Amino acid sequence: MTIPVRMEVQANSRPTQSPSLYQALPLRTTIGRTFETSVHLSTADLAFRIFATFRAHPHINNVLTHISRSNWTQVERALNVILDPTATTDELSPLAHNIIDLMCAERGITGKILKPYFHAALHRLLGSVEAERLIRHIEALPPELERKAEQPAPATASCAPSKETA
Repeated sequence: MTIPVRMEVQANSRPTQSPSLYQALPLRTTIGRTFETSVHLSTADLAFRIFATFRAHPHINNVLTHISRSNWTQVERALNVILDPTATTDELSPLAHNIIDLMCAERGITGKILKPYFHAALHRLLGSVEAERLIRHIEALPPELERKAEQPAPATASCAPSKETA
């Protein structure tokens, strides 16, 4: 399977907020044909392409190898859930939580590299409207995760014997 758009490794690549720029300057493939930015990709196809994009970047590849304990199958599964617009926080694994943190927070070196790189990849693969919709969905997940963490677990029935008076 060939990927029609090649991501150049650029730490400073940031997507533009102007949709007219994407229409005026269509993306080019390596052989010179224009790439349609409104291509509809399934969640699995998008996850695989983002997976390949992350593997192509040396620093992101290194960090994801570390946090996944070299289990790239789990990284691809986590990306499938993260990139699914219908996914809820209940479906997220601890690895997915870590990846979302890297995608959304611009903390540390990796966050400052991965977030704009991820956004640029989404814009190139999906087009600006679909990419922004997916980015908003993903960025809504961390606050939801924090709210769930702050809520105490529901009280369970106590196993202690009851104090009945006879």
